[in-house]
Amino acid sequence: MVNAFNIVYSAAAARRLLGLKSSAPVEIKDFKSVIWVWVKGQRPTFISKAAFKQHFADWRKAQSKGLKVTERLDIANHYTVRNLHKDTAYVVEKRPDGVFCTCDDLNNQLEFFGRGCCKHGYAVLAHLGFASLSDYLNAQKVIPIRKVAEAPAAYAA
Repeated sequence: MVNAFNIVYSAAAARRLLGLKSSAPVEIKDFKSVIWVWVKGQRPTFISKAAFKQHFADWRKAQSKGLKVTERLDIANHYTVRNLHKDTAYVVEKRPDGVFCTCDDLNNQLEFFGRGCCKHGYAVLAHLGFASLSDYLNAQKVIPIRKVAEAPAAYAA
């Protein structure tokens, strides 16, 4: 069962961060600002929570690379994202406050953190030319044009 802790701090993420095989037995425990990681046959080590959080986004961006994005012509601002290897498809909606997908990963992130971006969302962002969710959100902000304090000068004819 996915919860607010193991969605970010998981044994699978620890294996990837340490460059281990996916079958390597790993045990993790939560400490204040680090995660204690024990790999069978090795001494325990600590990995910062910041490293796990960065890996959380980086892993989803990396997983988005092989996905096929198609803009939907029947609904504005909607995209279909297909994983051709798994034969799955999800609908992603582009909004000014983010990209929203029908997948469980994004729904879990929204439930636990109130925001987020899944691999399908990152695929749409890349399709639109954005490297990150924050780049997209910054581009959505409207910057007002300052008004000129004085009226233009009248030219003598």
